[in-house]
Amino acid sequence: MTDTEKYDRQLRLWGEEGQARLEKSHICLINGTATGTETLKNLVLPGIGGFTVVDGNKVSASDLGNNFFLDKSCLGLSRALKVCEFLRELNDRVKGSSCEEDPVHLINEKISFFKEFDLVIANRLPEAALTTLSQYLWEHNIPLVVVVSYGYIGYLRLVVPEHQIVESKPDTPLDDLRIYNPFKELEEMADQLDLKSLNSQQHGHVPYITLMVHLLKKWKVDSNGGKMPSTRDEKESFKKFFISNANSFQDEENFQEGVKGIWKVLQPYSVPSDIVAIMNDPKAANLSSTSDDYWVMVAALKKFHETHQVLPLQGTIPDITADTISYINLQKIYHEKASADLDEFTSIVNSLVSSVGKTLIPSEMIKKFCKNVRFLNLVRYRSLVDEFTPATARSAYMISELEQPDSNLVFYIVLRAVEKFNNIYNRYPGFNDEEVDADIPLLKSCVTSLLNDLSIPTTLVKDDYITEIARYGHCELHNIASLMGGVTSQEVIKLITHQYVPLDNTFIFNGINSTANPYKL
Repeated sequence: MTDTEKYDRQLRLWGEEGQARLEKSHICLINGTATGTETLKNLVLPGIGGFTVVDGNKVSASDLGNNFFLDKSCLGLSRALKVCEFLRELNDRVKGSSCEEDPVHLINEKISFFKEFDLVIANRLPEAALTTLSQYLWEHNIPLVVVVSYGYIGYLRLVVPEHQIVESKPDTPLDDLRIYNPFKELEEMADQLDLKSLNSQQHGHVPYITLMVHLLKKWKVDSNGGKMPSTRDEKESFKKFFISNANSFQDEENFQEGVKGIWKVLQPYSVPSDIVAIMNDPKAANLSSTSDDYWVMVAALKKFHETHQVLPLQGTIPDITADTISYINLQKIYHEKASADLDEFTSIVNSLVSSVGKTLIPSEMIKKFCKNVRFLNLVRYRSLVDEFTPATARSAYMISELEQPDSNLVFYIVLRAVEKFNNIYNRYPGFNDEEVDADIPLLKSCVTSLLNDLSIPTTLVKDDYITEIARYGHCELHNIASLMGGVTSQEVIKLITHQYVPLDNTFIFNGINSTANPYKL
């Protein structure tokens, strides 16, 4: 079976380039727990290049109850080794290896081990070691994904200084047709249109794009002093004028298509605010030989926009009612304009590359960037150090969220307190059944201490939540682990392929009432 056949469905989602990025990636999983293996399973199946499981634990009876990648034959053996063996069976194209070492010891004594990975997934890692690892990876611009399943609660956090996205792939992108401000070639084509000379069949197959450009020009000259419609009354006037030019509006689908999208068409051209923010980013203004290719192309985009007051044309048109010749001719005009814009944009990119002493950016990368300029995105994350340090924590934001009825952020607070508990007592609350009742006040003390550190009123975390978390006894439930593995693997794929917009930055799932919320902590 070829790769195209094997990965057919996912190739439709992220294409050959996205698949190639996946196949080149090497991912590290810290701790082969149920959640960790479920996450890695969903990355091995679509074909990451390789993975390494770091885990110093032996397989215990509790692992068999929630981890489908372990069986009785694994008892007492290395969990990293056995998890790795079972995961490799899922896809023979993926390389897998194991490191049978305590990850905390590895972080404290040989943290450079993690420098060779494209992304690290941390699961069940004590907060002190997690903070140390996150800071190291942050400095080396390596994404860290923290995922935890704790009873019925799931927690996910993405950590990377900056994530650049060229193909954000919005669900319902607007077509870039330039009807309101047509480029010269489109306007010239529309000027040649003579509706009165067309028979009924031809009249009903003029592309609505051509109709719009032609009739807008005629209406603004004849009825609006040469100005485009701006007020609601003017737009209604043009709409009536547009319909009046149909032989039979009910029978001509091209005119119906024009009316259907008329309010979008009558909006002046503007660059989306998030694209403007990216173009005005200091990184685009201060290029150097070490600048990422992304920022060089953003700088080129800004120069292109300053010259033309528009972004490069995408060059595609939707499937519309038209005769074959008219559609092909219209398509050709858009394609040629997009090609000309790409040539100019490429020239600007190459000039900038030369001026800062960088190596040339591949033409295919420039082409992809140019085609997706309206869909660029950029996510800058907060570091875990900033989040965990009381002086820089977003306490006011957390208070506002905790004040909401049944806020899931309360579980974030209690899970942080669980780590405090573990740091103090070297075990997790409720781990042994006979300790649950005694551990509840101890955990509450840790919650109170954390809230005081963050200057958050202690009344915002009810005792019921503390009792619930203590009752879980540090367990993983397979259904929650499976769900969190699915969510986490999707975010990992976004980070690796640089397609679609990843979570920013925390996700909490509440399996008690099946709700979930993102938070910017």
